[in-house]
Amino acid sequence: MTESVAKGNVIVKLESFFQSCILQGWKDPIVTLQSVGKLTGWLDNPRIVQPCMDAIIEKILAEPSKVTWSYTYTRPGYTRKDRHSVPKDWWTEDVSELELDLFRSIISIVRVTKKLPPALIGEALHVYACKHLPDPMETQGLLAQSSTVRTEETLAKGKRVLESIVSMIPSEPGSVSGRFLLRLLKIANYVGASPSTKAELVRRSGRQLDEAMPSDLLIPLPSNPQEYDVGMVEAVLENFLVQLRWPIPPEESGRMLGSMARVATIFDSYLQVIAQDTDFPVSKFCKLAEFLPEMARQEHDGLYRAIDTYLKEHPDLSKAERKRLCQMINCQKLSPAARSHAIGNDRLPLRMIVQLLFVEQERAGGAGGNRVVPPVRSSNGVLAARVTQDDGARPRQGSDGGLQRRGEPVQGRRVKSVEMRRSTSESRMTWKEKERAVEKGEGSGSKIRLNQ
Repeated sequence: MTESVAKGNVIVKLESFFQSCILQGWKDPIVTLQSVGKLTGWLDNPRIVQPCMDAIIEKILAEPSKVTWSYTYTRPGYTRKDRHSVPKDWWTEDVSELELDLFRSIISIVRVTKKLPPALIGEALHVYACKHLPDPMETQGLLAQSSTVRTEETLAKGKRVLESIVSMIPSEPGSVSGRFLLRLLKIANYVGASPSTKAELVRRSGRQLDEAMPSDLLIPLPSNPQEYDVGMVEAVLENFLVQLRWPIPPEESGRMLGSMARVATIFDSYLQVIAQDTDFPVSKFCKLAEFLPEMARQEHDGLYRAIDTYLKEHPDLSKAERKRLCQMINCQKLSPAARSHAIGNDRLPLRMIVQLLFVEQERAGGAGGNRVVPPVRSSNGVLAARVTQDDGARPRQGSDGGLQRRGEPVQGRRVKSVEMRRSTSESRMTWKEKERAVEKGEGSGSKIRLNQ
Protein backbone atom coordinates (compact mmCIF):
# COMPACT_ATOMS: atom_id res chain seq x y z
CA MET A 1 0.00 0.00 0.00
CA THR A 2 1.28 3.47 -0.86
CA GLU A 3 0.61 6.92 0.57
CA SER A 4 -1.70 7.67 -2.40
CA VAL A 5 -4.14 5.11 -1.07
CA ALA A 6 -3.88 5.80 2.65
CA LYS A 7 -1.64 7.92 4.88
CA GLY A 8 0.63 6.60 7.65
CA ASN A 9 2.05 3.47 6.04
CA VAL A 10 4.76 1.50 7.86
CA ILE A 11 7.38 2.13 5.18
CA VAL A 12 7.00 5.88 5.49
CA LYS A 13 7.17 5.68 9.27
CA LEU A 14 10.31 3.55 9.08
CA GLU A 15 12.02 5.97 6.72
CA SER A 16 11.12 8.86 8.98
CA PHE A 17 12.48 7.04 12.01
CA PHE A 18 15.61 6.10 10.07
CA GLN A 19 16.29 9.73 9.10
CA SER A 20 15.37 11.43 12.35
CA CYS A 21 16.73 8.91 14.88
CA ILE A 22 19.16 6.33 13.45
CA LEU A 23 21.20 8.70 11.29
CA GLN A 24 21.37 11.41 13.96
CA GLY A 25 23.18 9.25 16.48
CA TRP A 26 26.73 7.88 16.44
CA LYS A 27 26.52 4.24 17.38
CA ASP A 28 23.13 3.63 15.74
CA PRO A 29 24.42 3.82 12.13
CA ILE A 30 27.30 1.48 13.07
CA VAL A 31 24.95 -1.05 14.64
CA THR A 32 22.71 -0.80 11.58
CA LEU A 33 25.60 -1.57 9.24
CA GLN A 34 26.62 -4.51 11.43
CA SER A 35 23.08 -5.90 11.28
CA VAL A 36 22.79 -5.38 7.53
CA GLY A 37 26.11 -7.16 7.00
CA LYS A 38 24.68 -10.34 8.51
CA LEU A 39 21.87 -10.42 5.93
CA THR A 40 22.74 -11.78 2.51
CA GLY A 41 22.56 -9.13 -0.19
CA TRP A 42 21.60 -6.25 2.07
CA LEU A 43 25.01 -4.57 1.89
CA ASP A 44 24.15 -3.76 -1.73
CA ASN A 45 21.09 -1.74 -0.68
CA PRO A 46 22.10 1.92 -1.19
CA ARG A 47 19.05 3.24 0.66
CA ILE A 48 20.41 1.87 3.94
CA VAL A 49 24.18 1.48 3.61
CA GLN A 50 25.10 4.79 1.99
CA PRO A 51 23.14 7.06 4.37
CA CYS A 52 24.68 5.25 7.35
CA MET A 53 28.19 5.64 5.97
CA ASP A 54 27.60 9.32 5.20
CA ALA A 55 26.36 9.90 8.76
CA ILE A 56 29.43 8.15 10.23
CA ILE A 57 31.89 10.06 8.04
CA GLU A 58 30.22 13.37 8.84
CA LYS A 59 30.70 12.79 12.57
CA ILE A 60 34.29 11.56 12.15
CA LEU A 61 35.17 14.83 10.39
CA ALA A 62 33.48 16.95 13.04
CA GLU A 63 35.61 18.96 15.44
CA PRO A 64 36.25 17.07 18.71
CA SER A 65 34.82 20.02 20.61
CA LYS A 66 31.46 19.40 18.91
CA VAL A 67 31.26 15.73 19.91
CA THR A 68 28.34 15.42 22.33
CA TRP A 69 27.32 11.83 21.69
CA SER A 70 28.42 8.66 23.45
CA TYR A 71 31.42 6.76 22.08
CA THR A 72 33.66 3.85 23.08
CA TYR A 73 37.18 4.68 24.25
CA THR A 74 39.02 2.10 26.34
CA ARG A 75 42.68 3.10 26.05
CA PRO A 76 44.81 1.95 29.01
CA GLY A 77 45.24 4.72 31.55
CA TYR A 78 42.53 6.92 30.05
CA THR A 79 39.82 8.15 32.41
CA ARG A 80 37.14 10.36 30.94
CA LYS A 81 36.47 12.09 34.26
CA ASP A 82 39.95 13.59 34.26
CA ARG A 83 39.61 14.83 30.69
CA HIS A 84 37.82 18.04 29.73
CA SER A 85 38.25 17.54 25.97
CA VAL A 86 37.40 14.71 23.59
CA PRO A 87 40.45 12.79 22.25
CA LYS A 88 41.05 13.18 18.53
CA ASP A 89 40.84 9.43 17.94
CA TRP A 90 37.53 9.06 19.80
CA TRP A 91 35.90 7.32 16.80
CA THR A 92 38.46 4.62 16.06
CA GLU A 93 37.20 1.87 18.38
CA ASP A 94 33.57 2.03 17.29
CA VAL A 95 34.46 2.07 13.58
CA SER A 96 36.73 -0.96 14.07
CA GLU A 97 33.61 -3.04 14.73
CA LEU A 98 32.59 -2.80 11.09
CA GLU A 99 33.16 -5.40 8.39
CA LEU A 100 36.40 -4.93 6.44
CA ASP A 101 34.86 -3.60 3.20
CA LEU A 102 32.77 -1.02 5.06
CA PHE A 103 35.74 0.03 7.18
CA ARG A 104 37.94 0.38 4.11
CA SER A 105 35.32 2.50 2.33
CA ILE A 106 35.00 4.86 5.29
CA ILE A 107 38.77 5.24 5.70
CA SER A 108 39.22 5.85 1.98
CA ILE A 109 36.63 8.64 1.93
CA VAL A 110 38.06 10.23 5.08
CA ARG A 111 41.56 10.22 3.58
CA VAL A 112 40.33 11.88 0.39
CA THR A 113 38.95 14.81 2.37
CA LYS A 114 42.43 15.45 3.86
CA LYS A 115 40.78 16.90 6.95
CA LEU A 116 42.45 14.43 9.34
CA PRO A 117 46.21 14.05 9.87
CA PRO A 118 47.87 10.84 8.58
CA ALA A 119 48.79 9.81 12.13
CA LEU A 120 45.09 9.71 13.04
CA ILE A 121 44.34 7.46 10.06
CA GLY A 122 47.24 5.28 11.16
CA GLU A 123 45.80 5.04 14.66
CA ALA A 124 42.47 3.84 13.23
CA LEU A 125 44.32 1.13 11.28
CA HIS A 126 46.23 0.16 14.43
CA VAL A 127 43.00 -0.25 16.40
CA TYR A 128 41.41 -2.30 13.62
CA ALA A 129 44.47 -4.55 13.37
CA CYS A 130 44.48 -5.18 17.13
CA LYS A 131 40.84 -6.26 16.96
CA HIS A 132 40.89 -8.41 13.82
CA LEU A 133 44.43 -9.79 13.51
CA PRO A 134 46.09 -12.42 15.76
CA ASP A 135 48.39 -11.23 18.50
CA PRO A 136 52.04 -11.72 17.39
CA MET A 137 52.84 -13.04 20.87
CA GLU A 138 50.40 -15.87 20.24
CA THR A 139 51.32 -16.69 16.65
CA GLN A 140 54.37 -18.72 17.72
CA GLY A 141 52.12 -20.97 19.80
CA LEU A 142 49.56 -21.13 17.01
CA LEU A 143 52.23 -22.14 14.52
CA ALA A 144 53.23 -25.03 16.76
CA GLN A 145 49.68 -26.38 16.82
CA SER A 146 48.33 -28.95 14.41
CA SER A 147 47.27 -28.00 10.91
CA THR A 148 43.64 -28.75 11.77
CA VAL A 149 43.60 -25.77 14.13
CA ARG A 150 45.21 -23.48 11.58
CA THR A 151 42.37 -23.76 9.12
CA GLU A 152 42.64 -22.33 5.66
CA GLU A 153 39.65 -20.13 6.36
CA THR A 154 41.32 -18.51 9.36
CA LEU A 155 44.54 -17.86 7.48
CA ALA A 156 42.70 -16.54 4.44
CA LYS A 157 40.72 -14.10 6.58
CA GLY A 158 43.85 -12.88 8.36
CA LYS A 159 45.68 -12.48 5.05
CA ARG A 160 42.81 -10.44 3.60
CA VAL A 161 42.63 -8.13 6.62
CA LEU A 162 46.41 -7.70 6.77
CA GLU A 163 46.85 -6.87 3.10
CA SER A 164 43.96 -4.40 3.24
CA ILE A 165 45.46 -2.62 6.27
CA VAL A 166 48.87 -2.38 4.62
CA SER A 167 47.33 -0.91 1.47
CA MET A 168 45.57 1.77 3.56
CA ILE A 169 48.62 2.96 5.51
CA PRO A 170 49.27 6.61 4.58
CA SER A 171 52.47 7.22 2.66
CA GLU A 172 53.59 10.03 4.97
CA PRO A 173 56.52 9.05 7.27
CA GLY A 174 55.48 8.49 10.88
CA SER A 175 51.81 7.86 10.11
CA VAL A 176 52.22 4.56 11.96
CA SER A 177 54.94 3.48 14.40
CA GLY A 178 57.88 1.27 13.52
CA ARG A 179 56.81 -1.27 16.13
CA PHE A 180 53.37 -1.54 14.52
CA LEU A 181 54.97 -2.18 11.13
CA LEU A 182 57.17 -4.95 12.56
CA ARG A 183 54.12 -6.44 14.25
CA LEU A 184 52.36 -6.56 10.89
CA LEU A 185 55.48 -8.18 9.41
CA LYS A 186 55.32 -10.98 11.98
CA ILE A 187 51.66 -11.57 11.18
CA ALA A 188 52.43 -11.47 7.45
CA ASN A 189 54.80 -14.40 7.94
CA TYR A 190 52.14 -16.28 9.87
CA VAL A 191 49.21 -15.81 7.46
CA GLY A 192 51.31 -16.18 4.31
CA ALA A 193 50.87 -12.67 2.93
CA SER A 194 51.86 -11.88 -0.65
CA PRO A 195 55.51 -11.07 -1.43
CA SER A 196 54.56 -7.51 -2.36
CA THR A 197 52.91 -6.98 1.03
CA LYS A 198 55.96 -8.34 2.86
CA ALA A 199 58.28 -6.21 0.75
CA GLU A 200 56.29 -3.07 1.57
CA LEU A 201 56.37 -3.86 5.28
CA VAL A 202 60.12 -4.57 5.16
CA ARG A 203 60.75 -1.29 3.37
CA ARG A 204 58.66 0.84 5.72
CA SER A 205 59.75 -0.85 8.95
CA GLY A 206 63.39 -0.46 7.89
CA ARG A 207 62.94 3.31 7.59
CA GLN A 208 61.65 3.41 11.17
CA LEU A 209 63.86 0.71 12.68
CA ASP A 210 65.17 3.10 15.35
CA GLU A 211 61.70 3.01 16.97
CA ALA A 212 61.76 -0.76 17.49
CA MET A 213 62.53 -2.97 20.46
CA PRO A 214 64.77 -6.06 20.27
CA SER A 215 61.74 -8.34 20.73
CA ASP A 216 60.12 -6.79 17.64
CA LEU A 217 62.86 -8.35 15.50
CA LEU A 218 62.14 -11.90 16.71
CA ILE A 219 60.08 -13.06 13.72
CA PRO A 220 59.26 -16.80 13.87
CA LEU A 221 59.59 -18.90 10.74
CA PRO A 222 56.24 -20.32 9.56
CA SER A 223 57.91 -23.65 8.78
CA ASN A 224 59.55 -23.89 12.20
CA PRO A 225 58.17 -21.65 14.98
CA GLN A 226 61.15 -22.49 17.19
CA GLU A 227 63.49 -20.64 14.82
CA TYR A 228 63.63 -16.98 13.83
CA ASP A 229 63.65 -15.50 10.36
CA VAL A 230 67.12 -13.95 10.33
CA GLY A 231 66.96 -13.19 6.62
CA MET A 232 63.97 -10.92 7.06
CA VAL A 233 65.73 -9.00 9.83
CA GLU A 234 68.71 -8.51 7.53
CA ALA A 235 66.35 -7.15 4.87
CA VAL A 236 64.82 -4.71 7.39
CA LEU A 237 68.28 -3.55 8.50
CA GLU A 238 69.36 -3.16 4.87
CA ASN A 239 66.43 -0.83 4.24
CA PHE A 240 67.52 1.25 7.21
CA LEU A 241 71.11 1.44 5.97
CA VAL A 242 69.94 2.54 2.53
CA GLN A 243 69.16 5.93 4.05
CA LEU A 244 72.86 6.41 4.82
CA ARG A 245 73.71 6.22 1.12
CA TRP A 246 71.60 9.24 0.30
CA PRO A 247 72.87 12.81 0.66
CA ILE A 248 71.95 13.92 4.18
CA PRO A 249 71.22 17.63 4.80
CA PRO A 250 73.38 19.15 7.54
CA GLU A 251 70.35 19.73 9.77
CA GLU A 252 69.49 16.01 9.53
CA SER A 253 72.96 14.62 10.25
CA GLY A 254 72.53 14.77 14.02
CA ARG A 255 69.20 12.98 13.87
CA MET A 256 70.62 10.24 11.63
CA LEU A 257 73.58 9.68 13.95
CA GLY A 258 71.19 9.31 16.87
CA SER A 259 69.02 6.89 14.89
CA MET A 260 72.07 4.86 13.93
CA ALA A 261 73.21 4.59 17.55
CA ARG A 262 69.74 3.43 18.63
CA VAL A 263 69.61 0.82 15.86
CA ALA A 264 73.06 -0.48 16.91
CA THR A 265 71.84 -0.91 20.49
CA ILE A 266 68.66 -2.66 19.32
CA PHE A 267 70.53 -4.93 16.93
CA ASP A 268 73.17 -5.98 19.47
CA SER A 269 70.42 -6.86 21.96
CA TYR A 270 68.79 -8.92 19.20
CA LEU A 271 72.13 -10.69 18.66
CA GLN A 272 72.19 -11.67 22.34
CA VAL A 273 68.92 -13.53 21.86
CA ILE A 274 70.09 -15.20 18.65
CA ALA A 275 73.34 -16.23 20.36
CA GLN A 276 71.38 -18.45 22.74
CA ASP A 277 70.45 -20.77 19.86
CA THR A 278 72.83 -23.70 20.25
CA ASP A 279 72.32 -24.69 16.60
CA PHE A 280 73.13 -21.27 15.15
CA PRO A 281 76.35 -21.57 13.06
CA VAL A 282 79.28 -19.37 14.03
CA SER A 283 79.80 -18.25 10.42
CA LYS A 284 76.20 -17.12 10.17
CA PHE A 285 76.44 -15.31 13.51
CA CYS A 286 79.58 -13.45 12.41
CA LYS A 287 77.96 -12.48 9.13
CA LEU A 288 74.89 -11.20 10.97
CA ALA A 289 76.95 -9.22 13.49
CA GLU A 290 79.04 -7.65 10.73
CA PHE A 291 75.95 -6.67 8.77
CA LEU A 292 75.87 -3.48 10.82
CA PRO A 293 78.70 -1.16 9.71
CA GLU A 294 81.48 -0.31 12.15
CA MET A 295 80.57 3.37 12.20
CA ALA A 296 77.11 2.56 13.61
CA ARG A 297 78.48 1.15 16.87
CA GLN A 298 79.73 3.98 19.04
CA GLU A 299 80.56 1.44 21.75
CA HIS A 300 81.00 -2.33 21.66
CA ASP A 301 79.54 -3.31 25.04
CA GLY A 302 76.40 -4.76 23.43
CA LEU A 303 78.42 -6.65 20.82
CA TYR A 304 80.69 -8.02 23.54
CA ARG A 305 77.69 -9.26 25.53
CA ALA A 306 76.32 -10.98 22.43
CA ILE A 307 79.64 -12.67 21.63
CA ASP A 308 80.15 -13.68 25.25
CA THR A 309 76.66 -15.23 25.24
CA TYR A 310 77.50 -17.12 22.05
CA LEU A 311 80.75 -18.41 23.55
CA LYS A 312 78.90 -19.51 26.67
CA GLU A 313 76.22 -21.39 24.72
CA HIS A 314 78.76 -22.95 22.32
CA PRO A 315 81.60 -24.22 24.55
CA ASP A 316 82.96 -26.58 21.89
CA LEU A 317 84.11 -23.88 19.47
CA SER A 318 87.59 -24.24 18.05
CA LYS A 319 90.36 -21.76 18.77
CA ALA A 320 90.02 -20.32 15.25
CA GLU A 321 86.26 -19.84 15.68
CA ARG A 322 86.67 -18.08 19.02
CA LYS A 323 89.33 -15.87 17.48
CA ARG A 324 87.03 -15.10 14.54
CA LEU A 325 84.27 -14.01 16.91
CA CYS A 326 86.45 -11.83 19.09
CA GLN A 327 88.06 -10.09 16.13
CA MET A 328 84.81 -8.18 15.70
CA ILE A 329 85.24 -6.49 19.11
CA ASN A 330 87.13 -3.20 19.20
CA CYS A 331 88.77 -3.10 22.61
CA GLN A 332 89.05 0.68 22.39
CA LYS A 333 85.23 0.94 22.26
CA LEU A 334 84.57 -1.08 25.42
CA SER A 335 83.55 0.70 28.59
CA PRO A 336 85.72 0.30 31.74
CA ALA A 337 83.17 -2.12 33.19
CA ALA A 338 83.16 -4.21 30.02
CA ARG A 339 86.97 -4.28 29.88
CA SER A 340 87.19 -5.37 33.51
CA HIS A 341 84.73 -8.16 32.83
CA ALA A 342 86.50 -9.24 29.65
CA ILE A 343 89.95 -9.35 31.27
CA GLY A 344 88.64 -11.92 33.74
CA ASN A 345 86.65 -13.87 31.13
CA ASP A 346 88.34 -17.22 30.41
CA ARG A 347 86.08 -17.80 27.41
CA LEU A 348 88.01 -15.17 25.45
CA PRO A 349 91.24 -15.92 23.55
CA LEU A 350 94.44 -14.93 25.31
CA ARG A 351 95.35 -12.56 22.52
CA MET A 352 92.26 -10.43 23.14
CA ILE A 353 92.88 -10.33 26.88
CA VAL A 354 96.40 -9.04 26.25
CA GLN A 355 95.03 -6.37 23.94
CA LEU A 356 92.64 -5.37 26.71
CA LEU A 357 95.53 -5.11 29.14
CA PHE A 358 97.39 -2.85 26.74
CA VAL A 359 94.29 -0.67 26.41
CA GLU A 360 93.97 -0.51 30.18
CA GLN A 361 97.62 0.50 30.43
CA GLU A 362 97.23 3.22 27.80
CA ARG A 363 94.08 4.59 29.44
CA ALA A 364 95.74 4.59 32.83
CA GLY A 365 98.77 6.37 31.40
CA GLY A 366 96.61 9.00 29.73
CA ALA A 367 94.53 9.65 32.83
CA GLY A 368 97.24 11.75 34.48
CA GLY A 369 100.99 12.17 34.65
CA ASN A 370 101.15 11.34 38.35
CA ARG A 371 99.23 8.10 38.06
CA VAL A 372 101.27 4.93 38.49
CA VAL A 373 100.81 2.64 35.49
CA PRO A 374 100.97 -1.10 36.24
CA PRO A 375 103.84 -2.56 34.15
CA VAL A 376 103.63 -5.69 32.01
CA ARG A 377 105.56 -8.65 33.38
CA SER A 378 107.99 -10.26 30.97
CA SER A 379 109.75 -13.59 31.12
CA ASN A 380 112.63 -14.30 28.67
CA GLY A 381 111.32 -11.59 26.32
CA VAL A 382 107.89 -13.24 26.01
CA LEU A 383 104.81 -11.96 27.79
CA ALA A 384 103.87 -14.46 30.48
CA ALA A 385 100.77 -14.19 32.54
CA ARG A 386 98.57 -16.49 34.51
CA VAL A 387 95.16 -16.15 36.04
CA THR A 388 95.23 -16.89 39.75
CA GLN A 389 92.77 -16.66 42.63
CA ASP A 390 92.66 -17.46 46.32
CA ASP A 391 91.99 -21.18 45.95
CA GLY A 392 94.24 -21.56 42.94
CA ALA A 393 91.43 -22.44 40.56
CA ARG A 394 89.66 -19.77 38.55
CA PRO A 395 85.91 -20.12 37.99
CA ARG A 396 84.38 -19.42 34.55
CA GLN A 397 83.61 -15.74 34.36
CA GLY A 398 80.07 -14.78 33.46
CA SER A 399 78.48 -18.12 34.34
CA ASP A 400 75.93 -16.34 36.47
CA GLY A 401 74.64 -14.07 33.78
CA GLY A 402 77.57 -12.41 32.04
CA LEU A 403 78.46 -8.78 31.87
CA GLN A 404 76.17 -6.41 33.68
CA ARG A 405 75.11 -3.19 31.95
CA ARG A 406 76.84 0.08 32.72
CA GLY A 407 75.89 1.34 36.13
CA GLU A 408 74.90 -2.09 37.46
CA PRO A 409 77.04 -3.92 40.03
CA VAL A 410 79.08 -6.83 38.80
CA GLN A 411 78.28 -9.49 41.34
CA GLY A 412 80.32 -12.59 41.97
CA ARG A 413 83.29 -11.25 40.02
CA ARG A 414 86.25 -9.37 41.38
CA VAL A 415 89.23 -8.37 39.37
CA LYS A 416 91.06 -6.39 42.05
CA SER A 417 94.25 -5.57 40.20
CA VAL A 418 96.28 -6.39 37.14
CA GLU A 419 99.93 -6.92 37.91
CA MET A 420 102.11 -6.12 34.93
CA ARG A 421 105.83 -5.58 34.61
CA ARG A 422 107.79 -4.59 31.59
CA SER A 423 111.44 -5.52 31.08
CA THR A 424 113.94 -3.24 29.40
CA SER A 425 114.03 -5.30 26.22
CA GLU A 426 110.23 -5.62 26.03
CA SER A 427 109.65 -1.89 26.37
CA ARG A 428 111.09 -1.51 22.87
CA MET A 429 108.85 -4.17 21.33
CA THR A 430 106.21 -3.06 18.86
CA TRP A 431 102.54 -4.02 19.20
CA LYS A 432 102.89 -6.65 16.47
CA GLU A 433 105.96 -8.14 18.13
CA LYS A 434 104.09 -8.31 21.44
CA GLU A 435 101.12 -10.04 19.83
CA ARG A 436 103.41 -12.56 18.11
CA ALA A 437 105.09 -13.16 21.44
CA VAL A 438 101.69 -13.64 23.05
CA GLU A 439 100.66 -16.16 20.44
CA LYS A 440 103.91 -18.02 20.98
CA GLY A 441 103.35 -17.92 24.72
CA GLU A 442 99.76 -19.06 24.29
CA GLY A 443 100.95 -22.14 22.47
CA SER A 444 103.31 -22.97 25.31
CA GLY A 445 100.67 -22.64 27.98
CA SER A 446 101.39 -19.14 29.27
CA LYS A 447 98.39 -17.23 30.59
CA ILE A 448 97.46 -13.86 31.99
CA ARG A 449 98.17 -13.35 35.68
CA LEU A 450 95.51 -11.48 37.58
CA ASN A 451 95.96 -11.00 41.32
CA GLN A 452 92.69 -11.57 43.15
